[in-house]
Amino acid sequence: MYLMDLNASKFNEVKQKVNTILLPIGMMETHGPHATLGTDVWIPREFVKRLDKIIGEKVIMAPEVAYGHSWALAPHSGTFDISSEAFSNYVYEIGKEFYRNGFNNLILFNGHGGNIPSLAIVTEKLADIGVNTLTINWWMDYREDILTITSKPGHGGEDETSLVLAIDEKLADLSLAGDFSIEYNRKLKYKDMGKVLYKDGYMGDAASATAEKGEALYELLTNLILEDVKDLWDLSASKLLSKGES
Repeated sequence: MYLMDLNASKFNEVKQKVNTILLPIGMMETHGPHATLGTDVWIPREFVKRLDKIIGEKVIMAPEVAYGHSWALAPHSGTFDISSEAFSNYVYEIGKEFYRNGFNNLILFNGHGGNIPSLAIVTEKLADIGVNTLTINWWMDYREDILTITSKPGHGGEDETSLVLAIDEKLADLSLAGDFSIEYNRKLKYKDMGKVLYKDGYMGDAASATAEKGEALYELLTNLILEDVKDLWDLSASKLLSKGES
């Protein structure tokens, strides 16, 4: 169920039996010349839509956070970079408000790599006040599974482009897509390195993306995500049991 759809009466009724909120988190940034700036928002939104059909009676789907931190892509036009401090503080305050309203379990469904360090801090702070969190970085957490469908994943690459094509083929123009990759030492960091690593704002074989591959990815990853959600619920149940025994 969607938080925005609930009136106060329904919200108060629902939260008596639902203790999990899912917060989609994305980013508005360039994804090459071919894919929409909202790719990192569209993909979490589609996963939420599919998850809602399966576990919508047990999870409240919150409105998404559409802006995040993107240091690497900030040199490219079309990227709207929010400082890591502002972003992490904002997400933490949202999570704290969910907890104040009675929700102990929070799923952070992240669609953007630059958000990861900030979200690690957020989840530690939320854990300290009593929130159980599950952070999903779909392209990292299930990388080996993704490679069974798309061979060259990357920012704006074959996997992301396929996923947006599966939503709506108007969200990516394959006539503008190519194949770009570069070998680099991930331990190095320097000014404007994103212009080198993401020469045209993307990395990977975007030209090989298809809507069919995207649909296959949604089906595969949705099942894997459900397994992680179950682990969150198992953790929450064990903590409740332990509390009851003490």
